Amino acid sequence: MKKSTIILVIPTALFSAILLYLVIWNAVISFTNWSLFNPKMSFVGLETYFSVVKTFQFSNSMLHSLELSASLVTIGNILGILFAGLLYFLSSNKARSVFLSIILYPLAISMAVNALIWLWLFNINIGIDWLLVRIGLPQLPWLSSTSTMFPSLILVTIWAYTGIATLFYLAGFMNIDKSVIEAARLDSASSFKILYKILLPNSFNSFIVSTALLFLFSFRIFSLPYILSGGPTNIFLQTAVVYMYYLFTVEFFSQATAVATIITVIASVVIIPYALIIMRRWIRK
Repeated sequence: MKKSTIILVIPTALFSAILLYLVIWNAVISFTNWSLFNPKMSFVGLETYFSVVKTFQFSNSMLHSLELSASLVTIGNILGILFAGLLYFLSSNKARSVFLSIILYPLAISMAVNALIWLWLFNINIGIDWLLVRIGLPQLPWLSSTSTMFPSLILVTIWAYTGIATLFYLAGFMNIDKSVIEAARLDSASSFKILYKILLPNSFNSFIVSTALLFLFSFRIFSLPYILSGGPTNIFLQTAVVYMYYLFTVEFFSQATAVATIITVIASVVIIPYALIIMRRWIRK
């Protein structure tokens, strides 16, 4: 093995070892009864998991995380394809760069800042509702009604992460042989037909990477629901990660690590097959 390869592998291996140690340590703690009421931990097996899974907060927060992930993966991919298609067919590279920068802007700032921006936009006096009233439309109770809180979170999440899908689909489109596109143009094919018949069928790798990342980001989301809800106790915006944080803050450490382990297992079950598929496709090429 070359010296340069060893130099590159060592930091990755070290980081992976530390990460694996923390994951294993977290799993070990989840089999104990460590909490504010039990400062001296003892092994209780799966009892901690049974006690956590039975609670309403766990099922409610896990359902929110899964609904949020499904919404972002579905709508994010659709919007990513549409935005990437529009950017691809722009004749000006400068215009394409400008619009792509605008779409990617939410990713350039922290999710906490994005959440604060949308708190202002959801303000009934100075935000979107102020504009709706001025043009004669009714106000919407974005974060002030239990029926619109979670859809509002989905809206913000889609706005924040759709740029990821757009970027990968656009990269996939740009790698397709231009001669194929030019031949389709000569046959009087419309832009939509080129997108549907040529670009999308050759962008499976983009779909795999985009779907995996959208799921990963949405399933482990914390800052957006935490700030939009004003804390970890709002059950209408509580996701699995927010619930895990709440358990930790009230010093139910074993329950918090149990939820963390469940989140890790679910994310791994979804992400690892995607990673293996994309690696196999790259190796074949």
